[in-house]
Formats: sequence, C-alpha cells, structure tokens
Amino acid sequence: MRWYCPGCWRDFGEDLATCPHCGLDIHAFWDSKDYVDKLILALHHPEPTAPVRAAELLGRKRTVRAVEPLMRLVRESQDVFTVRAAIRALAAIGTATARRFLETLTRHPADWIRAEAAADLGRAASDHNTLTGDAR
Repeated sequence: MRWYCPGCWRDFGEDLATCPHCGLDIHAFWDSKDYVDKLILALHHPEPTAPVRAAELLGRKRTVRAVEPLMRLVRESQDVFTVRAAIRALAAIGTATARRFLETLTRHPADWIRAEAAADLGRAASDHNTLTGDAR
C-alpha cells in the first residue's frame, strides 16, 4: 500500500503524520476536509485512476461545488480518461455553468471532446425531461 501527501503528492510506504518532503501535517489536513473536499483534491491525484473515480463520484453526487474544479480539470488534464470522466460529471451535475461549459466544448478542436460533450449534453437533457415529464 502507498500513502500520498495531499500537499505535494509525494508517496511513501507508511502512514506518516507529517510529509518528509513538504512538511504538511497530513493527518490535520485530512481531518479538516469533508468527503467532497477529499474527492475534489483527488482530481489531481497522481495515481491515474483516482481522478477518474473522483470525477465519477462527484457526478453521481451531483456536487455543485465541484463544477469549477471539474472544468479546470477538463482544460488542464492531458489524460483522455480523466477528461472524459470530468465531462460526464459536469453533464450529470447539470448546473447552468456546467451546461454552458459543455456547450463550448461542442466547438473544441478535438473531435472526441466535441462528441463527448454533445453526447453528454443530449443524455443530460433526456434525463432531465424524463425526471420532469417534459416530452418536448
């Protein structure tokens, strides 16, 4: 098992109270965070599947305060799986800000991002119509 410092993302083989690299009080740091804060921090975890899982959970929970971090992740990440998970999470959260951002992605230079954003916007609209009984 590996442990990571949430301040510098260095890893070590044991659960340390203080990071030997950056000096962060790891236990106090984690104790000061709620579950959503921890998921938002995990969007930048160095283990490649952690950001994907975090984005998926934030989308399932429809966490409004994750919209800005997810949009930033889409803009900054070079990992296709992470970006796809963030786009899907934004569609699931469905705030006006998230929808506007997804609409801008439908004009993105990368074909796969345009396609993912368009598909997720379509799914989100369909889900909304199903929930509200709006059959437009």
